[in-house]
Amino acid sequence: MNKPKILIVDDEKKNTKLFKAMLRHEDYQIIENFSGEQALKTVDVVNPDLILLDVMMPGINGFNVCRKLKQAEKTKIIPIVMVTALSEKEHRFKALEVGADDFLSKPVDTSELVIRVKSLLRIKTYHDELWASNREIAEQNEKLRELEQTKEGLTHMIVHDLNNPLSSIMGKIELVLLEKQALSQKHLSSMTACLEYCRDLKNMILSLLEIHKLEEGKLKPDSKLTNITELIKEVMGQSEFKAKQHQVQLSANGSGDLCMVNLDRDLIKRVLTNLLSNAIRHTPAGGSVKLKTDLLNTNGSVLLRVIDTGNGLAPEYHRRVFEKFEQVRLKREGVRVGASGIGLAFCKMAVEAHGGKIWVESEGDDKGATFQFTLPVKQTTPCQSSRNDKP
Repeated sequence: MNKPKILIVDDEKKNTKLFKAMLRHEDYQIIENFSGEQALKTVDVVNPDLILLDVMMPGINGFNVCRKLKQAEKTKIIPIVMVTALSEKEHRFKALEVGADDFLSKPVDTSELVIRVKSLLRIKTYHDELWASNREIAEQNEKLRELEQTKEGLTHMIVHDLNNPLSSIMGKIELVLLEKQALSQKHLSSMTACLEYCRDLKNMILSLLEIHKLEEGKLKPDSKLTNITELIKEVMGQSEFKAKQHQVQLSANGSGDLCMVNLDRDLIKRVLTNLLSNAIRHTPAGGSVKLKTDLLNTNGSVLLRVIDTGNGLAPEYHRRVFEKFEQVRLKREGVRVGASGIGLAFCKMAVEAHGGKIWVESEGDDKGATFQFTLPVKQTTPCQSSRNDKP
């Protein structure tokens, strides 16, 4: 470990020699200066750990030297002990005003000098260690930011590279399905399944992109007055094939033909698709999944619920399943999340971006689950639903 460097500044050499003698039993590196001008130059080169600074010197006096050092970013943390033959209070106050950390009056007592120097050096050491730790943390944070930017760039590149061929595959499959009469029932079923898998994959890709945009505030819902009933019919139609594959009964009820909601159609469509897909996946054969809508008169919003008879979700996981950073861990634990581990996180961000709220109710232990969310309503005519204020 390097010896602490102490700079003694006094225009009289006998005084610097006296201070050196007082500190001779301590393991310090002593540097002597004999003017304020010389001290300022030395500090810039040596960067001492402590300065014993005489007040009364020709040229730049001790007060001005202290003020300059304490105003400079590089030297303001160096402890400065002002040494003066003056005992008046006004000089002591002035020493503190210019930033001195302590002061001693001549004649200086050896024990007092040693104790104060040790105390200030200890504080300086703590400060240096803290500064070094902060610098290390800042460097690590910068590296993490660089890695995050690299990861995001790589993710975007991979997502875009996946999206283009996937769209081509979907297009080809849709062209084949236009000629249904030329396909056997077996081939028709296989091609339909492939198209559904492609849609699932495309939904995952879009969720990855939009989660990032929502987090960065770069994606704002393009809300327009939308007929919620028509939207639900479209989502149900796209989910029918998956429900048949899993032998799950799928149904919807509760919304009227003219219940208009101000929302981003694409985002909410994907929210509903994610929730239905998740419910179907976690419902055993012979079970059911229902999509219900209710108008809540108390707060002027529409409540959408996806109710299943699946394996449920223990209460301790009700909040965690919507958190992006918990998805992978929960999936490893066998907890109910989407197929990709990002679907519910996307749902939460998309709903909250609309000013709504999303949550889950379930007792676990194969008692099913209800994933539900609210959206503010702009209504033209009442929904033809049960007017319940509670889900």
